Amino acid sequence: MQPDPFLVFVEGIVVGRRPRGRVTKLVPFGVFVEVADGIEGLVHLSELSAVPVAAPEDVVQVGHQLTVVVTDADRERRRLSLSRRQA
Repeated sequence: MQPDPFLVFVEGIVVGRRPRGRVTKLVPFGVFVEVADGIEGLVHLSELSAVPVAAPEDVVQVGHQLTVVVTDADRERRRLSLSRRQA
C-alpha cells in the first residue's frame, strides 16, 4: 500500500506556502486548483481577486496557471483552502 498523497502533501505544508497550480474546475463559489498530482484546493470567490467579482469565469478559466497561498490545510476533512488575492 502507498501512503495517501493528500496526507503526504499536507504533512510538510505550512500556511503561507505559495504553490503554483492549474485551475481544474469553476464552481459558483470559487475555483479548484491542482497544486500537486491529484491534490486540489479551493480558492473561494472572495479570494480570487482584490476587487469583488460576481463569477469565477470573470477572472480565470479552466487550464490557467495560478500562484496561490495556502491559507488552511484541514487533514480531517481533507480540504485545502487557497487564496489568489494574498499571492
